[in-house]
Amino acid sequence: MNARGLPERVFLVGFMGAGKTTVGRALARLADYGFLDTDAEVEARAGRSVEEIFRAGGEGDFREREWEALLATATRTRLVVATGGGLFLAEAHREFIRRHGVSVWLEVPLETVWERCRDLPGRPLFTTRAELAELLAARRDRYALADHRVAAGGRGAAEIAQEILDRLGSAAAPASPADSKPTEEGPRP
Repeated sequence: MNARGLPERVFLVGFMGAGKTTVGRALARLADYGFLDTDAEVEARAGRSVEEIFRAGGEGDFREREWEALLATATRTRLVVATGGGLFLAEAHREFIRRHGVSVWLEVPLETVWERCRDLPGRPLFTTRAELAELLAARRDRYALADHRVAAGGRGAAEIAQEILDRLGSAAAPASPADSKPTEEGPRP
């Protein structure tokens, strides 16, 4: 935690098209933090798009590169990280995030994801709405392991970012004396 009571690193997790990058940038501005998108970091390091990495080396190659981008966040502070849609699925990645920051699941309805992603190039894991629904259903339980869950459908990035900042600030705030209630036994020696 820093002096403002915020975690040094905030990891936004969730399905592709959830708005992690857009919300992440807004959150970074509000918190006066740096911002990193793991997909963009992977692309910059590889000199290729995510789609090209998947085509050339498969999902395993991409996940290894994604892990390297995640590891690099450990040396940075005051950072908001937008993770790739599959990054939070692996137990090792979740444990790393747990040790180095706080995770926030941006949960969006299937229809929102479909509308945002169906025509975008570079989404290699689904081509039909049925495939998307199956993939989202398979991932929900692991996304639900995040420290916080924020409904992100149908709202603007600034509003979602403010909710996250409020939650993280209040989660870190110490309880006030008014919040504690005396026991019937009275004070303890």
